[in-house]
Amino acid sequence: MLFNSYIFIFLFLPLCLAGYYVLIRFHKGVAARIWLTAFSWWFYGYFNPGYLMIMLCSILFNYAVFCGLGKLGESGAAGALRWRKALFWFGIGCNLAVLFYFKYYDFFIENINAVFRQSLPLKGILLPLGISFFTFQQIGFLADAYMGELKRCSFSNYALFVSFFPQLIAGPIVNHQEMMPQFSRIGRKRADGEKIASGVFLFTLGMVKKVLVADTFGKAVDWGYLNIPSLSGVDAALVIVYYALQLYFDFSGYCDMARGLGWMLGLDIPVNFRSPYKASNIIEFWRRWHITLSRFFRKYVYIPLGGNRKGRAKMYCNMFLVFFLSGFWHGAGWTFIIWGLAQGVLYLITRAWQLHRGDLGAARPEKERAKGKARFVSACGTAFTFLFYCGACVFFRSDTVPQALEMFGRLAKGGAALPSQGITQSFNLDEFWYVIKLLRADRLPGSQTYLCALITAGTLLAVFAAPNTDEMTARFRPAPWTAVLTAVLLLWCVFSMAGVSSFLYFNF
Repeated sequence: MLFNSYIFIFLFLPLCLAGYYVLIRFHKGVAARIWLTAFSWWFYGYFNPGYLMIMLCSILFNYAVFCGLGKLGESGAAGALRWRKALFWFGIGCNLAVLFYFKYYDFFIENINAVFRQSLPLKGILLPLGISFFTFQQIGFLADAYMGELKRCSFSNYALFVSFFPQLIAGPIVNHQEMMPQFSRIGRKRADGEKIASGVFLFTLGMVKKVLVADTFGKAVDWGYLNIPSLSGVDAALVIVYYALQLYFDFSGYCDMARGLGWMLGLDIPVNFRSPYKASNIIEFWRRWHITLSRFFRKYVYIPLGGNRKGRAKMYCNMFLVFFLSGFWHGAGWTFIIWGLAQGVLYLITRAWQLHRGDLGAARPEKERAKGKARFVSACGTAFTFLFYCGACVFFRSDTVPQALEMFGRLAKGGAALPSQGITQSFNLDEFWYVIKLLRADRLPGSQTYLCALITAGTLLAVFAAPNTDEMTARFRPAPWTAVLTAVLLLWCVFSMAGVSSFLYFNF
């Protein structure tokens, strides 16, 4: 089920909220958690009942491992501790094996066939939605339990922790410290009307990002990638930038909608984005982009490998491995690996330069930041980081490495020309085109490019200069004008959902 679908907005969500708050009203906390869990399973099983069975088996297996870790840890005997360690690694291995089978099996077979000239059959396995997210979440849960950070957890809380529908399909990747205490408090306090209103507002802003912004840029991107040989250099440049905008607004829009749904239920889901395109270098960028995934790799991969405690050479190797794994986590393909390694190379270069200058990335003093030179350098860094990420995302979007190289070839050799009609037409939305006709601006030269130029300029201005959704919701207060604004935006999104697409991160 999609957040941006009629069944979710007009059936699923009203029923979920109504039943949940009726149970809350009578202080039925356990029943309310079970209600949320049941609706989460409906939400996930709506895509494919087979997906639900896979997730349920994963929940049962990992909870059994968790219980086993707890019992063996209570014993304290040397033999029990050895068995506990073995059980932990068995649990981690099984989670990774399931992920490998569904996500990476065909990729490895394809490469074995190519390298060794074999003809091993591919399985054509259909990737269960969200498996990367809920698998990593459960790996983190087992690791925390093994390290003694978590000793007790009821099955009802655990099932809800894994399957909580707002962040089930595409994150954020939450940990037990963030969610379990909140689940335990369900039923102990009444509904917070202001928080619910803020949740509706944040959900609406996320839907605007997805339906009105990301999907609009996505039409131009899809056309561009279907017609690479005919693209001019200008077309290629626009398609490359448009995909970076589509990816950000699509994924951050989902995360905003997830947080908004959490607030409607009285629960806080962690922030996953903080205006990453405003970052002045790649290190700052990755502190702002997909924050919970970066946190996962830092806590469960980078630090256990030694982090920066074993010398700079080891630190650089650990960082590089994290970016390799990040790319591979996103998808089973060389394009994703190249995308991750490109980030890693620039990250290492930036880190080495910072260490060379004795700058560990701390904020500069206010006086220095106020200087014109510092602002200019920061602006150049922001522009470079954004353009670098746009270029890296060509591999992220392309189906194959040759297709990505072909896109770069069109960028270099395609020449200068006005944007193709296939690109500009994607922005000629009916509601805006009607205004242009009403003003008779459609009779002016180049009128087909007006909306393309205005929407592109407006979106870039919002990305680099406007407050983000966190800042907007921090200033939000329930009032008649905010209610009207929210209703107008929500209705606009609902009326625009006829040709809606699924979220990009459903594929990862």
